[in-house]
Amino acid sequence: MTLVLNEEEIWVLECIKESHIDRGFHIRDVIKKAKAGYGLSRSTVYEIVGYLEFHGLIKANKSGNRELDPDIHYFVICPGCGKEVAENEYVKENGRAICEDCYLEGHQKIKFADPVAVRSKKLFRKQHGFEGTEGMTELQKELYDFILTEGGATPEKISKLFELTLQETMNQLAILRHCELLKWRKIGEEMYMVPFDS
Repeated sequence: MTLVLNEEEIWVLECIKESHIDRGFHIRDVIKKAKAGYGLSRSTVYEIVGYLEFHGLIKANKSGNRELDPDIHYFVICPGCGKEVAENEYVKENGRAICEDCYLEGHQKIKFADPVAVRSKKLFRKQHGFEGTEGMTELQKELYDFILTEGGATPEKISKLFELTLQETMNQLAILRHCELLKWRKIGEEMYMVPFDS
């Protein structure tokens, strides 16, 4: 059976790891850390520790103290994408256990309104003699051609059609915006990306 832990269980597990010494850990240290760090009550910590013991993740050692069993493996569900992530493959951020892909996606945002990036791209493209979509990736060319053909599209529609995450779509559109190939335009109640010269 695969052991999948929820957010509170991961919090308690992290507190156990911080409280763990050579001879094991004492539950009062875990309670203090869980209360201070995550606002968990004593009863919640006892309940979760009992659950982890039931599933074998915590065991009693020869001294009678509790310790983590390194042979029992577990997974967490990434709150960003919903996939199962192995115990040693998740990243902790703001008390949440997320997968590396969601972590990277959240930290690799390209700013749309960045005059320095626009100037830099314009100079680079001028120096290399690039016009239109020359020097762009195949994906960027496809996105631009689609928007040109449609006359405009929302990032959500583009994400769905090209099977990209919304953040990846926004990053690609930002690059096209920096090259002054696309711009924002409000149409009705929604914001569309439209060709720059329209």
